[in-house]
Amino acid sequence: MAKVESLIQGSEKLTRIFGYWPSFHDAEVLEVHLLRGDIVPTHGLNEFPILTLKIHLWELTKETDSEGYLVTKHHTQATLRFCDVSDLDLKDFNQQNAILQLLLTVQDRSEPPSPYLAVELVPAFGISASFKCTRVEVVEALLCTNDAMPLN
Repeated sequence: MAKVESLIQGSEKLTRIFGYWPSFHDAEVLEVHLLRGDIVPTHGLNEFPILTLKIHLWELTKETDSEGYLVTKHHTQATLRFCDVSDLDLKDFNQQNAILQLLLTVQDRSEPPSPYLAVELVPAFGISASFKCTRVEVVEALLCTNDAMPLN
């Protein structure tokens, strides 16, 4: 079975920071953007729905600080684009959208396009989402502060 990052265009933007493909455990979804796409055969347009997420993620270490809290590192603001989105189920987006995990699994279907990716944002608090797509891209990954402000 291929590693999930091999299915994601631009995955090296995150693996370069973390040294591996992160699980997105306790990450927070900051923004959700939906674009319907545009299909105009007479003009050669064939763009299907796109979902873009801006997510604040980090690595939790086993080290503790002077107050006894676990130390975090690699705070990153990542923008992920999901193309040809279908079967979107999106719930409970609010002022804090922590997720337990970002699950990506390859699945086959009888009609094209096949295979596709099944995506699930497993909720911790706030947002919950599941959908199918044919392509995932890491648009950017910016190092940021603990409160998700980009350093650059």
